[in-house]
Amino acid sequence: MNKVFFILLFPLNMLAQQFPSDMWHPGQLVTKGGDTIKGDLKYDFDNQSIQLDDGKTLKAYNVNNLYFFEIFDETINDYRQFYSLLYEISYNYRVPVLFEMVIEGELSLLLREKIVAESVSNNYFPSYYSYSMIPRYQNNYSYINKIKYDYFFLNPKGEIYKFSGKKRELFQIMDKKSKEIKEYFNDKKINLKKMVDIVKVTNYYNKI
Repeated sequence: MNKVFFILLFPLNMLAQQFPSDMWHPGQLVTKGGDTIKGDLKYDFDNQSIQLDDGKTLKAYNVNNLYFFEIFDETINDYRQFYSLLYEISYNYRVPVLFEMVIEGELSLLLREKIVAESVSNNYFPSYYSYSMIPRYQNNYSYINKIKYDYFFLNPKGEIYKFSGKKRELFQIMDKKSKEIKEYFNDKKINLKKMVDIVKVTNYYNKI
């Protein structure tokens, strides 16, 4: 599977715009016990939990009893896949953590989304923000809620590394094919601040 989703842009005047995590999405869920349940799902990265409405009952699942779930996200008109994976939070100690699978391959690209508030001067507004809304004004600044992403790489050994966005770190993670990656990086003028470019270089790594 090679899955990439793209962030849509919404006008600043859409004050009531909901984030994808605020919405119910049609999909299915697979438990650690192997049960597959279809219904409408709502995910919560902060609490690492999933709500599922199967039309009869409303149930809650967390990363401890969840294996996988998939939703159809109407905000991007595409499917998204999420997994509960073991992540090392301290030396030799791993716990289940919820990740979204962006690219699955020899080196998989994962992410975790979070909503953060950013201050923007009232003297200047860009035309659009990604998944944004303006909750309030204070002094000369407006506070805008935006989705931010933390990126992770999953290797064939099941090890997950958080990616800081630095070029040197990327070359270390992709050390097995570092020569080709460095050439591709320079040829394509990869900007690691852009999701689409992180996706491009990960796709290339998996192809060569």
